[in-house]
Amino acid sequence: MNMPERPPSPPAPPSGYLPVARDLVPSGRMFWWTVGAFFAGVLGANLIGIFFVAANADLTDPIPFTVVFVGQSAGSFFLIWMFSQRAASGSLQADVGLRLSLSDWWGLPAGMGLQVVAAFATYPLIRLMFPDGAPEQGVAGIAEGTETSMEIILIFVSVAVLAPIVEEIIYRGMLLSWLHRFMGKWPAIVLSAAVFAGIHLIDWNARAAIPGLFLIGIVLGWAALKRGDLSLAIPLHAGVNLLAAFLLVWGTEIVDWAENQVGDLEPIDGIVRWFGTLAGF
Repeated sequence: MNMPERPPSPPAPPSGYLPVARDLVPSGRMFWWTVGAFFAGVLGANLIGIFFVAANADLTDPIPFTVVFVGQSAGSFFLIWMFSQRAASGSLQADVGLRLSLSDWWGLPAGMGLQVVAAFATYPLIRLMFPDGAPEQGVAGIAEGTETSMEIILIFVSVAVLAPIVEEIIYRGMLLSWLHRFMGKWPAIVLSAAVFAGIHLIDWNARAAIPGLFLIGIVLGWAALKRGDLSLAIPLHAGVNLLAAFLLVWGTEIVDWAENQVGDLEPIDGIVRWFGTLAGF
């Protein structure tokens, strides 16, 4: 039986553009594949979550949370792979810009710095919006609640490995590239960053992190278009999440240890706690 021929690989995109099979996938289909990648993740998370709920497991515990998050990532990635295989060239690098390079290792510390800048840049606004203390997004509370080494490893794999890869593909590799077909570079970056930040409102307690996530999304969008792939955006995103997870898991212990060495560090402890609120995953 003759197999249908796969479309040819798309030509290299012009400088300042992401690939996403621009010449292979019509804009309308590209939009629905992007939406589908998001909702496939929602479906994957819910299918696994049902089993934990049936077993009376607490989904806010680190291990059930991680398994559900893996289901979410797997659901999204499966549809992304289907998009590449069925609608585009079959190469994730050519179709959604998925490329990793060891030469971009510096994106990790740069992402940590980006997280610090975004948190402190939005600090005055959040203090104004929430004078009695901002709510803490669910995943931040889960990270703070880790106790065993296994729980800590699973949280770090979820937020610093899986989330950066899948989210960068959806929000930069697919959504940003689609938006850039209709509008200029910066309007596309800003709108994709707004969607990226706004989608976190699925957890209403994450609203204090939205301004920081928006700023981070702008930088990630710029990095993606600058490179024409996700080779820098992914490590930047990983660095952002890595620092947030590190401070949420060990921040209080670090401050307690420092206080035992040099005395009262209450202002620093307050900053660490606020950072846990402002940190965006």
